[in-house]
Amino acid sequence: MEYGEEEVVGSVGSIRQRARDDHQAFRVKKRSMARDGHRSGLQEVVKTLKAPSSQEFSMLCSALKKHKKVETLQRLRLGLGSNQDYIAIFLKCHGALYSLIGCLTGVNEVLQQEAACVLVNLSLGTEKQCREVCQRAGTYLVLHISSQNPNMQDPCAWCVGNLCGGHVSVCTLLLSQGGEEAMVKLLQSHSPHVLQSAAYALLHYLTTVPHRIEAAVEGGTVSGLLGAMNRVEEGRVAEVGWCLFLLSTHTPICILLTNHNVVGAAFTTLEKLINEQNLDVVTATSLVRVLMNCAAAAPGAAVQICYRSEQLVRIVKALLYCAYSHLRTETLHLLASVINAASSESETGRCLVADLSLRPRLESAVKSALAATFTHHTTHTSTQLIQFSSSQPDFTAMEQEPVEKHYQKSSS
Repeated sequence: MEYGEEEVVGSVGSIRQRARDDHQAFRVKKRSMARDGHRSGLQEVVKTLKAPSSQEFSMLCSALKKHKKVETLQRLRLGLGSNQDYIAIFLKCHGALYSLIGCLTGVNEVLQQEAACVLVNLSLGTEKQCREVCQRAGTYLVLHISSQNPNMQDPCAWCVGNLCGGHVSVCTLLLSQGGEEAMVKLLQSHSPHVLQSAAYALLHYLTTVPHRIEAAVEGGTVSGLLGAMNRVEEGRVAEVGWCLFLLSTHTPICILLTNHNVVGAAFTTLEKLINEQNLDVVTATSLVRVLMNCAAAAPGAAVQICYRSEQLVRIVKALLYCAYSHLRTETLHLLASVINAASSESETGRCLVADLSLRPRLESAVKSALAATFTHHTTHTSTQLIQFSSSQPDFTAMEQEPVEKHYQKSSS
């Protein structure tokens, strides 16, 4: 059988291509083997990333009483974060909590940080379990929060936030241990991750015991939170925003917030958020609610917002065109609150609102938001002013449950 010239060339080309592919696959395999060979204890690394079984976890609890090692604490933290049933196992192990507190109060800084991270996950249990942890470790957590060591302030404050979440008896105990004052003072920190943890702790504490809000405000919470908003990094503002929203549910504090220029701080942060590629909807929602409450309750707040007309138009437009339906609705409520409150305050306010020419500047954005609302909801949606409420806030845009925190330094 004779082959044509084109067939011969095609066969030779395919053979050469297969040879090149085989050679490339061999090189990749050889390179992977060499790379894996340089990884010391690869199997051990994989093992440390796997959550321990209940039997192994019980052995780790017992081992902690004999030898206080970083590896043991890391495995305990991983187990507690993966299964809340392990919290009961740890607390039932006689002497385990005592040994953990020994690590927290020792002189070895690495052990201290790992022990604090273990306590963060240990504080994810029931109120009874959290009360037991707080009774033993609360005083030491407060001492570390009051220290000047950011590496300890961060996990200890987050741990306090987890302990407080919905547990009134724990909050009462922490108050007697000086926790409230320590949390408020921590807002003066210049470390962004510490500020985030401080706001997180205060948020859960004041949400659980709202009758302590006025006392906390007297201690400097308002100025601390507004200062924290300017110092905290992007991506860590949400807790600060929701703390401010919680305070804004009280009329006297709304007035105080307005006097401390919450309008300027919120507008500055919102402008940063709308210029990001991915909008931080949780933070944006909290700040829109703060502005809405202040505009409705604090005299002069709506006029302050109107004086920032250029910022107001840019922010409102961006939020009305965003992809989040609840944020579009709340932005409409904010706009209505500002216009209604400013118009009713004084003759100056009415003239100011008229001079803003909001209708030609925002009409298309408002129509778009309303059209999207009616498209997604068959029921009638009103854009009337939301009445100011002094009741506890409804965190519809964010889950306010105690959570495990991942630390870049102390967990590595």
